[in-house]
Amino acid sequence: MMNTMKGLVHATQTGFFLMSVPFLLGAAFSVAGAQTGTASEEKAPPPRNLHLVVRTAPDSIVLRWGTTDYVTWKTAAAAGYVIERAELAKRGGASLEPQWKRLTEAPLKPLRIEDWKLRFAPEDSLAGAAVQSFYGESISTTNDPFGSLYEMYLQQQNLHGFGLFLADIRPDLADGLGLRFADRSVERGKPYVYRLYAATQNPDNPVDTAFAVATAKDDNPLTPVTKLTAVEDEKLVVLRWDREESAAYGGFVIERSKDGGGSFTRVTPLPYLPLVNPSVEDVGSYHEYRVKQQRNYEAAQYRVSGVNAFGMLSPAGTVVTAMGRDKTAPRQPAILPHEIVDEVSVKISWEVRDTPDKDLDGFIIAKSESPDGPYDIISDLLPVGARTYTDSNVRDLPPHYYVVSAVDTAGNSRMSAPMFAVFPDSIPPATPSGLVGSVDSSGVVLLRWTSNTEQDLQGYRVFYANDPSHEFQQLTTTIGTDTIYTDTLTLKTLSKHIYYKVTALDWNFNHSPFTPALEVKKPDIVPPSAPVIRDVQSAVDAVTISWYRSPTSDAREHVLLRRRVGETQWRELLRTDEASRTTHRDEGADAGEVYEYAVQARDEDGLLSPLSNIVNARKVAAGTRPGAEQLVARYDAQSNAVQLQWRFTGNRPCEFYLYRGASASPQVLIRTEGDAASGYADRDVRSGATYVYAVKVVYPDGGESPLVRAEAVSIP
Repeated sequence: MMNTMKGLVHATQTGFFLMSVPFLLGAAFSVAGAQTGTASEEKAPPPRNLHLVVRTAPDSIVLRWGTTDYVTWKTAAAAGYVIERAELAKRGGASLEPQWKRLTEAPLKPLRIEDWKLRFAPEDSLAGAAVQSFYGESISTTNDPFGSLYEMYLQQQNLHGFGLFLADIRPDLADGLGLRFADRSVERGKPYVYRLYAATQNPDNPVDTAFAVATAKDDNPLTPVTKLTAVEDEKLVVLRWDREESAAYGGFVIERSKDGGGSFTRVTPLPYLPLVNPSVEDVGSYHEYRVKQQRNYEAAQYRVSGVNAFGMLSPAGTVVTAMGRDKTAPRQPAILPHEIVDEVSVKISWEVRDTPDKDLDGFIIAKSESPDGPYDIISDLLPVGARTYTDSNVRDLPPHYYVVSAVDTAGNSRMSAPMFAVFPDSIPPATPSGLVGSVDSSGVVLLRWTSNTEQDLQGYRVFYANDPSHEFQQLTTTIGTDTIYTDTLTLKTLSKHIYYKVTALDWNFNHSPFTPALEVKKPDIVPPSAPVIRDVQSAVDAVTISWYRSPTSDAREHVLLRRRVGETQWRELLRTDEASRTTHRDEGADAGEVYEYAVQARDEDGLLSPLSNIVNARKVAAGTRPGAEQLVARYDAQSNAVQLQWRFTGNRPCEFYLYRGASASPQVLIRTEGDAASGYADRDVRSGATYVYAVKVVYPDGGESPLVRAEAVSIP
């Protein structure tokens, strides 16, 4: 048994049960869910994770249960299951409070591995598989932490589902897994209610309490599978049986007889589990099992029996007789170029490449007015050696497409490619006239032209190009007979026009000259690209904004917008269609007020681009403002920093801008401090360097004080 367990570990890790096992859970316990749940009209109850079903007999009631996922299975099994029973009784017309009686001295748990070895034989492979399903561990095969977690989750669900499957088909394995209990202390005809729950609860994964009601009596017999049919195919028999009739069964035993129904043997050692996901609404009306055949035409009898959650097998049902049949068509004949005979008949020739099939029965000739059919048979079954056939008196206007079909003794056939028989004709139709077109706002183009009058006209082809100087491409996939054609354009493109031509064809595929190219203007739904503000300059008398124009070719106007910071509505300052205009001086801005500026482009169809980048600016307030006083800079060796100190007696609010340079003129802004500051420690200094510091006061309205410099400081 341990060798069997090792083999199952490998099978589980490679995903052998990935598709088949999880579906059994819903099928096996769906009845229990319907019997024990109470639906709310206002809100659906949360999904339960423990389900219970019962099977009654005159002297006993058997309980089977299972969890809906791996984690709940392990949690409940570790605590053990408690089974309690109460009698259903009434007194004076009112139901009494149930008196619960525990049926097991200790919580019911799965057998330990040592007990499995004692109870089951080593060669019992299914017992080994049951042990592995509960005690086996999932193993990651990827270094990706997320992929590893998902892979381990799938492996755990496979182990869980396979354990439930084994408990279904063998009651002794259900006992070993702690998923079955037979209550033999019942009285015939007396109703009981059972409840099942975990002995202890894990707060991180609580386990539900499951209920079931049963009466010890003769149980309804299992119903056989009667609606069984078979489909015969090439070395294959497909068995199908009604899904609704067999809904009580989670698995099925497929049996076959090769002696006319005298004796049956199982097709597979284990019951077949249909691959059905119950969460999918459209799962079909039948189950299906495919039985491969060694040879065709060897009849056998088949029957199907259902297996329920208690390991019980239904009686044998309907027996069907089926066999594999020859469904392989002969090799395809290759039709050769035709010949015109006496200017009124068509001679068809063909060949069969390689050696003809042994069961080839002959050839059939068929004809149609379209290459896609339908084809009408025009010959009897020609002999195997036939390679030609003449269709007489067929010179008329309808087209003639011929095919040759090879037919075998089983009635299978394979058709050649169609061959078009054409009588000599080198005169093309006239060029179509009156080509016009229109396009709506959604990009649907409607083309119209005048119908040709030739008797041998076959139809028209439509061509298009995005530029009249380019080569035109065929738009139609077939030869159309209508003089109206609809095309749908992609409007999210920079090309503004599309061009069409039409040609006419006769039945000899002579093409007329193209019509002149028809130009159709596309609706413009693509707005221009946004401009870019490249510079903004603040001065006492104005704010100057400069921008790059939209690169879109049909951008006709540019609009400059302004609004105060905090406002939502933009005000138009400038609208210009001058290609050279890329700068504007805003002299109307209030001094000290901060504004936002943006530029927008408009194309010739009135579409607006997105806003450009938004910049902030304000006019600089005139006049000199009070600045810092008594600025002192000194090096503090203990902190290895230059300590700056200053006084300020001007108006607040304001900000202090601190500058530092390595020469007489400070050049770099190194710090901005609020108006409560009176000093700063510059620790970003280098030994041997000399620094010059300065402070400037900046006010909210844009006014600034002069720079106040301190004496140079040398770092030892």
